[in-house]
Amino acid sequence: MAHYFDTGFTVRTPAWHRLATVIDDYPGSWDEARKLAGLDWEPITVPTYEFHGIDATGQAAHAPGDGVVGDYFEDAERRRIVRSDTGDTLAIANDSYELVTHAEMGDVVEAILEQPNIRYETAGSLEGGKAVWALALLDEPVLLAGDISLTLPYLAIQNRHDGGSAFRVSSTSVRIVCANTFRLSEIESERAGTSFAFKHTRNWRNRIDDARAVITGVRRDFAAYCEEAERLLGIRVTPAQRELFVREFVPAPPEGLVSDRVMTNVEAARDAIRHILASPTTEPVAHTAFGLVQAAGEYADHVRRARSWETRLGRQMLEADPVKAKAAKLVREIVTAG
Repeated sequence: MAHYFDTGFTVRTPAWHRLATVIDDYPGSWDEARKLAGLDWEPITVPTYEFHGIDATGQAAHAPGDGVVGDYFEDAERRRIVRSDTGDTLAIANDSYELVTHAEMGDVVEAILEQPNIRYETAGSLEGGKAVWALALLDEPVLLAGDISLTLPYLAIQNRHDGGSAFRVSSTSVRIVCANTFRLSEIESERAGTSFAFKHTRNWRNRIDDARAVITGVRRDFAAYCEEAERLLGIRVTPAQRELFVREFVPAPPEGLVSDRVMTNVEAARDAIRHILASPTTEPVAHTAFGLVQAAGEYADHVRRARSWETRLGRQMLEADPVKAKAAKLVREIVTAG
């Protein structure tokens, strides 16, 4: 199963796999959130043991058996990470590996955000408890004037008990509900530079200030985005400017490369953008510069042809898309030209 989902909750909106508990309002505390998420157990470490023996022929034996003489001895360099509730093994780690407990995850969120009443949107466990997460809203959802959709920035806490991977704090736009979105959030935040990774060492707590600096920078950037969006929403465009944007955003090919088939494709793409501008998602802001940029982004992400789902995923989430950058530049040129 691609979701690898064990336990978890979501607020109001169900996860795509429909396995998480859906609650009507945000948990009042991290203790309440972790119970709802099924994270009221902890990862703990227990000793590992090796068998040393000799078989009937005098050769070294590494497991008990007929004719084998030997015993078990504790391995001082390795420990087993297990669930406190079931005793199931999550990983074998070296002696220097430091756990980040589920209780500490909430402490980290509160220390980084430096605010009470954290609103946990989702949280849960994957792969039998080898990976766990919590997703909190960074700020109040932003509703830009004239735009009917909410802008939701999240803080993701992604913790792994697999003995190797880091404990990660990141700002993300991905609503984590499964293994795929867990990994997608990691990739997106790594590419955007909005992630901070704690190695599982004994001094990981000393780096909370560094993580806070990263998230503070992201929140500052988000505020700047909202300011720019408000500016674009305040710039009205005429029907003629809107049509010019559509035709310049999807230009005709150079002379000599024009054919009936090519122009049919060009006009189909232009019509798709016109349809988006008239659709419920964009129509309320279609008369503004912000609306043109949003329509171009919706076209690039959801309508423009892609060779495969990997190509579409890459340009939506994992790579800088030059088509979207072109839209913002083109809008400024059209508005400036009058």
